[in-house]
Amino acid sequence: MVLELHVWGPAFELPSIDAQCLASIFYFRQCLHSDDWVLVPSSDPGVSAHGELPALRDGDIWVAGYSNIINYLRTTSKGKRDLDNNLAAQQQADCTALSAFIISRGQPLLDLCLYVSSDNYHDCTRPALAGILSWPNSWIIPQRLREQAKKRSEHLGLSSLDMDAAQEDEDKKENASLTAQIPKSLRKPRQTITSLLIRNQQRNRFRLNAVTEDFMEPLADILGDKDWLLGDHASSADCLAIGYLALMQTLRLKHGWLGESLRTKHVKLDEWARRQASQAVGSGLEGSSTLPLQVPAPRSFPAVCHEVLAACIGFLPVIGTRFSASEITYKHKNRDNHARTEHLQLARLQRQRDLYVEILASTVTSVGLGAWLLHKGMLRLPRWTGPGQSRRRFGEAGTLLGLG
Repeated sequence: MVLELHVWGPAFELPSIDAQCLASIFYFRQCLHSDDWVLVPSSDPGVSAHGELPALRDGDIWVAGYSNIINYLRTTSKGKRDLDNNLAAQQQADCTALSAFIISRGQPLLDLCLYVSSDNYHDCTRPALAGILSWPNSWIIPQRLREQAKKRSEHLGLSSLDMDAAQEDEDKKENASLTAQIPKSLRKPRQTITSLLIRNQQRNRFRLNAVTEDFMEPLADILGDKDWLLGDHASSADCLAIGYLALMQTLRLKHGWLGESLRTKHVKLDEWARRQASQAVGSGLEGSSTLPLQVPAPRSFPAVCHEVLAACIGFLPVIGTRFSASEITYKHKNRDNHARTEHLQLARLQRQRDLYVEILASTVTSVGLGAWLLHKGMLRLPRWTGPGQSRRRFGEAGTLLGLG
């Protein structure tokens, strides 16, 4: 059966806007024949119950996340689709550690560059997402991705790159009760976006350089003059590094400090990533044509309504947390039945999601139908009358006749 690799759509002349999706594409190009898989740029994390991309579909089984996908390929093929199969025991341990290092250090850097930085987000990232997302995801997903990126990178202490939040903080200071009591002639001039930007750039530049070097310098040292990071052939860590570095080399960003650091301080690492990415997927539109692309199936109207209702449920305080895929546990990763066990968990979660959507849809439909019937006069609400009103209605005659 042909495998389906669902990813975020293309952007910045790359097959995907996401680093782990790029890494998955590179991995598939290295170990699978083009007839054995198809690339589906669905740009829809709801395509599976995992709620994340990249996602691999093998029949009725869904696997999400780069590490889980390569583990699934390794297990189901008995090592035939394992790029790390030829590595020695120590090299495999190094590969695992290096992959964890790339994700833990590289992802927050991309989050800062693509999502937290207000200029890069509004000028580049959001328009790129708008080009690959359909309604209603184009309204919901970009802000959700940005909020997730802020949480993943907040430990770096560079949240001031978000000029929107910085401006809100300045507005709160302006509206504080203490400030209101100060005469206008003694108040400080209002901070403008330009002044905030200059001040934050000067403050953050040293910190940005430090966290960038913490990621790139170890990779450059490990690579040295070799063709691959580990061993004589590509490994899963190589694919992961190429995915992150290729996205960092984006030239269209207004503040592209990651690409600048690669080009000026780590020339060999920069050239290696460009060369390997070009050999794997080519460059630009010509490179995309060499991939086994499959156009995503058009969504039906009920599917769009389902997404709208699902988005509404996701914002609810209590039900929204249970509606997410975070309840899925990843146990028994080294066992053959891990994929089946995880598939059963996903099926239960999907049934729970469908139940929530059906309840909300039934409630909305019932309320709407009742309001329409009331508006048309087909349904009347019962009127409550006090205990003494019936007597007053018949007066003295009613009292004589025993009606009051």
